[in-house]
Amino acid sequence: MSYYNKVYYYHPLDLTFKSAQTLQVIKDYCHLSKLGISVVVYGSYTNINDLLSIQQYIVNSNLKIISSKRSFFGKTTVKLAFFLDMLFSTGRKIIVTRHYRKLSKVLQLKKFMSDIKVLHEMHEESFPYLFKPHIRKNKIKSLLLNEFLDCIIFTNYSQEIFFEREFGQNPKKSKVLPNGVEFEKFRHATMSENFVLTYLGQFNQWKNVELIFEALSLLDDRYTLRVAGGKNDKTSQEYIFNLIKKYNINPDRVDYLGFVNNSNIVDQVLMNSHVLLLPLGDNIQSIHLTSPMKLFEYMSTKIPILAVDFPSVRLITSDKIFLSPNSGKFFSDQIRVICSTKKTDFNFRLMNDLVQKYSYKNRSNIFLKEVINEL
Repeated sequence: MSYYNKVYYYHPLDLTFKSAQTLQVIKDYCHLSKLGISVVVYGSYTNINDLLSIQQYIVNSNLKIISSKRSFFGKTTVKLAFFLDMLFSTGRKIIVTRHYRKLSKVLQLKKFMSDIKVLHEMHEESFPYLFKPHIRKNKIKSLLLNEFLDCIIFTNYSQEIFFEREFGQNPKKSKVLPNGVEFEKFRHATMSENFVLTYLGQFNQWKNVELIFEALSLLDDRYTLRVAGGKNDKTSQEYIFNLIKKYNINPDRVDYLGFVNNSNIVDQVLMNSHVLLLPLGDNIQSIHLTSPMKLFEYMSTKIPILAVDFPSVRLITSDKIFLSPNSGKFFSDQIRVICSTKKTDFNFRLMNDLVQKYSYKNRSNIFLKEVINEL
């Protein structure tokens, strides 16, 4: 049993598995909680069925969710309930943050409390001064190198390198723990004989989904595109339609499935795919800061993967997938190479063996043994 036996995840969650952030947090910390660590998270929900599906997932764990219906009063109340639970629970506690404002508050709190340790997770938004001019770099540096911060959790090897480049030194203590994956869930997805190219993910601008439409426009009509992501709303549909129109693509070559629940991804999206695509844009988030959950899911399958060749991808995958410069021409050229390769020539075992390192079970064991137990 760890000396510190309770973890508080101090970040409000949108309590639906439609949120990639919530999916990552709940699954990461649910698995950690099964190793004898009690975990408390908080957030709000719009649809009670979303909350119930999360509660069903965590039913046999030591993960507790403090929740409320989404409203200004509800959000305030649930945050207060979480904070009171954190302050008055007995035993030694670990507080995990992922936003600089929350980190600042906890570091102030630690000056008066001897029974807490502070961990900070690094994600796409972890260097906010790069995107918001009103935030000073020195302020973020002072927080991330603060003597009261016990450990930084990098979710990609590229973040660790970027941190040293930005601040000229390493944190006092850190550990690289990429996002987890449910390997067994995805391992049954196999490569088809057709030329279906598949993208699964959100449509954030920095993810550069446009790249795959540019590449598709340079390929002949044998190649079709399946897209799942965004939201089931008019905005997402218009986004896809506008890209089809911009690149003068026959609409029959694009199958937009809308948002697909995580539990249905294998059967409805990944199966019957010939290539799985991971586009990224020329921006800080894509190049250095993201820890792409979809990449780990893709790597659990027996389907070839094509991704943009950035440190955020290369340092995780090594040579186990296909990589391309961030160019529609090069992306389409690599797709042709993959589709002209015999199915028997792909060695999916190397990719599958590598990604099992990042399973939720392995991630949680490392988190407990190499981070929590060493605080």
